[in-house]
Amino acid sequence: MIAKITKWLVLIIFVKIISVLIIARVYTDPRRDVNARENLCRTFNPNVIFIGTSRTLFGIDPALFDSLNHQKTHSYNFGIFSLSPQSSLRIADQILVNNLAVKDIYVELSALDYSTVALKPEYVIQDAIFRANVMADCSNIDSSDKVSSFLRGLNSTLFQMLSIAPQIETAKKIVNPVHDPIEGRAALIDNGHQSVALALSQTNDRLLANKKATQQMLAQVRRSKPNTYYISKINQLIANAASAGKEVIFFYPNNITEAEYLILAQVAPYLPEKNLIRLPSGSMLNEFFKPENLFDPHHLNRKGAAIYTQFLQKESLRLSNL
Repeated sequence: MIAKITKWLVLIIFVKIISVLIIARVYTDPRRDVNARENLCRTFNPNVIFIGTSRTLFGIDPALFDSLNHQKTHSYNFGIFSLSPQSSLRIADQILVNNLAVKDIYVELSALDYSTVALKPEYVIQDAIFRANVMADCSNIDSSDKVSSFLRGLNSTLFQMLSIAPQIETAKKIVNPVHDPIEGRAALIDNGHQSVALALSQTNDRLLANKKATQQMLAQVRRSKPNTYYISKINQLIANAASAGKEVIFFYPNNITEAEYLILAQVAPYLPEKNLIRLPSGSMLNEFFKPENLFDPHHLNRKGAAIYTQFLQKESLRLSNL
């Protein structure tokens, strides 16, 4: 029985590898593939890099950021769909070592649900360990929810590693492309940003839920027990940057989900002030939740990205004067 299971497992993995290689020769989406993104970033040769999820990809306009800095910066948007926190930290650490021209790295502070979409196979286990440790150290989430999260993550990992369904879906898009900012083909410009002109027609429940969670996040102070594991990983990256004469700045994305709030509420209040950009309050925060500034409940469109990028640039100047 064990021998039969092993043979089937080897066959499944072989089919998976072949399907990945075939699809990769036809089309690779740099918004989902870290290797492709690294190559594009290296070619652009920036001195500032923004690392994050799709919220960073659509929400930060490097050309505007550089213009506001009077071209003293040459920045690149390294936004990747479903990029995990562990992957963000690892990519930033590698950039510190391998990209000598980069002086400042901005990393999106996130805690999205576990995903292996952008993971190289050799990093799947590392990412799962990171996620497990973060969840174990999160007192805001009860044990049953932690178990459910682990099982969802395990299911996602096995699906991405063994199933050819993702490759089949990619093949369908190649044959019959769709016109959608996320599901369609990448439309990146040289600096890594993808700009979207579409806008929501009205506010919806998902957008309101994100706004509520974000407002809760901004009101959070040091009341909860700190997530020492996640904080230690962030502080280690900050220290690595400082030893290399560089700087790492963490920033809030344009919105935060309810699930993210439970984790980040035990992280953000304990980070060094000079290494963190929070979202604004009041009327400016409302701009990030107006339908005309988004193309879906999570992602800013061209108009919203301009507002968000201007805010980040002003905050970066403020931090440089601390």
